[in-house]
Amino acid sequence: MRAVMLASLITMAAGHKVLNLNQLTANLVHTTRILYPEAPGAYPVLTFLHGFALDIDAYDQILKDAADSCIVILFQMKFRALNEGLDEDAALLEPYLHDPTKGILPRIGSSVLSGYSVTSVGLGGHSRGGGVLSYALSHGLVKDGDYSAVVLIDPVVMHVDTDVAEDVALEVTKLRVSFFDDDESICVTNGWPDFGGKFAAKDFQVVNAPECKHMDVCSSWGGILPLCHSSNGAACKAKARALLADAGFGAALLV
Repeated sequence: MRAVMLASLITMAAGHKVLNLNQLTANLVHTTRILYPEAPGAYPVLTFLHGFALDIDAYDQILKDAADSCIVILFQMKFRALNEGLDEDAALLEPYLHDPTKGILPRIGSSVLSGYSVTSVGLGGHSRGGGVLSYALSHGLVKDGDYSAVVLIDPVVMHVDTDVAEDVALEVTKLRVSFFDDDESICVTNGWPDFGGKFAAKDFQVVNAPECKHMDVCSSWGGILPLCHSSNGAACKAKARALLADAGFGAALLV
């Protein structure tokens, strides 16, 4: 019965499949969307965190290449209107992924994605999602070597001194960052230029893309919001795909 219910939530996309899982009916920490290759097998996993007030289907255009050769997991974080909540969402990352009862990763290959297995796990995030990951790294909730790579796409935090309280030095985990250097954007409070100096990594690449705006990497309804967009949306999405590929998620050409 459970297998039938899950199968009914699977849809097809170009080069990959899509599976949607409800937090309550699937007994997960968060409602989840998974993009994954058509053929069963062993794949890297990219867990991607969305931006403020966005949905988990707002990034399909930058994740589509990764989903052809990786399992891409997105989860819907709580909408927060009154408080930033980076600490709460960062604290939920580990149980969401690894909890033996409500975690998503222990289910891959059994009740979720039968025939698939995980070779490695990486993290990525845009906007506030990148802020959650920055908080987790700075506060020791994500440690060096826990994940293969961390990818931050125009990450944003509200309070630099407390959100990124401690320096981060990575010897094992790759760090990839892109930022759009748009100081006047109403979509950005404190971006990478404000706190990026606290991060160092042995395998580290930062891409400054000033021709892009904060929402250029979004698709679905997030791609048509009438703010924080440039006329370079297609090229900026391609750059995001290239950054993810350079971290090990997808095969997009570097641009």
